[in-house]
Amino acid sequence: MALNFKNLSRGTWIAVGGFVTVTTAFLALGFAPYWVATRRLEGDIAEYRQRMEQSARQSELLRDLSNRAGHMVRQVRDYPRLVPASKDLGLFLGQLSQELDSSGMRDTAVRALPLTPLGKCSQLPIEVHGSGSFEQFQDFLQRLEHLERMSSVSRLEVKADDAMSGKVTVDLTLSIYCRNEN
Repeated sequence: MALNFKNLSRGTWIAVGGFVTVTTAFLALGFAPYWVATRRLEGDIAEYRQRMEQSARQSELLRDLSNRAGHMVRQVRDYPRLVPASKDLGLFLGQLSQELDSSGMRDTAVRALPLTPLGKCSQLPIEVHGSGSFEQFQDFLQRLEHLERMSSVSRLEVKADDAMSGKVTVDLTLSIYCRNEN
C-alpha cells in the first residue's frame, strides 16, 4: 500500500510538521550541543594527556640531571682533602707516624719517595712499614681514613707471622697529591 500525500488532511500535515519540528529542535538544541561538547572534551583530554606526557619527560630529564649533578658533587667534594693547596709533607708524615703509634703498630718506618708529576698536580708516594696484630693494622687504616689529608693505597702487602701468633707485618705504599705551582 502506497502512501498518497495528496489525500492527507490538514491535521495530519500539522502533526507531521510538528513531529519534524520537534525532531529538528531535539537534534539542534539537544544532540548537537552534546556532540560539540563531547568533541571539545575529547580534544581537551588529548591536550592534557600530551601535557602530562611532556611533563613526565621533563620530570625524568630533571631527575637525570639531578642524579648527574649529585654524582659530580660526590666526585669533587673531597678534592680539597685529596689535593690540598698546602704541600706541607712534614705535617702529613707526622700525623701518619702518630696514627701508627696510636693504633699500636710497632717497628714502624715511614719514607717519602720521589714526586711524580701528573699534569696540574703531583703524586707523592710514601712507603710505610710496621708490625702488629691484624686488629691494630685495621685500626690504623680506619685512622688513616679520618686524617685531614686524604691518601690512597697504591700497594699493600700483609704477611702473617710464621709462628701463628696473630701478628702481621705490613708494607704499604700510600700516595698523597699536591697542586703544582703554575
